[in-house]
Amino acid sequence: MAHMERFQKVYEEVQEFLLGDAEKRFEMDVHRKGYLKSMMDTTCLGGKYNRGLCVVDVAEAMAKDTKMDAAAMERVLHDACVCGWMIEMLQAHFLVEDDIMDHSKTRRGKPCWYLHPGVTTQVAINDGLILLAWATQMALHYFADRPFLAEVLRVFHDVDLTTTIGQLYDVTSMVDSAKLDANVAHANTTDYIEYTPFNHRRIVVYKTAYYTYWLPLVMGLLVSGTVEKVDKEATHKVAMVMGEYFQVQDDVMDCFTPPEKLGKIGTDIEDAKCSWLAVTFLATAPAEKVAEFKANYGSTDPAKVAVIKQLYTEQNLLARFEEYEKAVVAEIEQLIAALEAQNTAFAASVKVLWSKTYKRQN
Repeated sequence: MAHMERFQKVYEEVQEFLLGDAEKRFEMDVHRKGYLKSMMDTTCLGGKYNRGLCVVDVAEAMAKDTKMDAAAMERVLHDACVCGWMIEMLQAHFLVEDDIMDHSKTRRGKPCWYLHPGVTTQVAINDGLILLAWATQMALHYFADRPFLAEVLRVFHDVDLTTTIGQLYDVTSMVDSAKLDANVAHANTTDYIEYTPFNHRRIVVYKTAYYTYWLPLVMGLLVSGTVEKVDKEATHKVAMVMGEYFQVQDDVMDCFTPPEKLGKIGTDIEDAKCSWLAVTFLATAPAEKVAEFKANYGSTDPAKVAVIKQLYTEQNLLARFEEYEKAVVAEIEQLIAALEAQNTAFAASVKVLWSKTYKRQN
């Protein structure tokens, strides 16, 4: 059975369990069950499932390497799909909440969940929390007798915390750190002195790299019982490099990729995000251009947004991105070669993950 087919079948199984659990344990009526089904389908389906399928790729490759029997392999693959959907639900949780925080309008070519007429922001926030709680319930239900249950839950919730700290860095990046005070209203920075490579890297590593790359790789190793067969530091390093590149791609696409191709309307400029484009521009542009940037960045005025995009174009930021990309490719190739010297099966899985990341279009 192909991975995608298996993954989709497990989704149906997981959904039946979660909705049935809601009815049995929480006396849920049929109407709210229907609402939750619609919420789960809308927020969890429609993506590329790269995070979830990565768990399955890693688990299968590593399990085959141990030459386990067919029944054991089926169990590993099912466990991997469950872990994959845990991560996809974690992702859905983040996207529901992130779209509200960023005032986004579309997601995967459709209105954001909180903008659906029958949802509202109030309910959407709670829906996002349900998605996160569901992921834990899946592990407790399907892995009750598995030796890796505690470790799966530990890494899952550790990465949840890691990502929310990264989100804190992201949503407060446009405020001068010294002015962060819960009891005092603050305005966006005017000097952009904290838009540095360090602060950008801190955002992308904690907000994106851990849950998008490190967590799927580790979960694949956990469910196949092969954690000790790979170098933990090397695994962490390759995940961080790919994750940082992934977010830099996002930053570039947010500005330069048409919404119909991207599947959403980019708002990084309007939101005054500490993006790779902003950081690179400020580090390389002449003083008069920097002054123009400061006068226009962080505004929802379409004319000012257009000025920023023109400044980025004049500074050849797409060419600078290509230079950065070449350096990343060289580093990834070295890291994969090192992994290959230790475990060819795991290295092959990392290559698959990298192939889905390199030169992606959305």
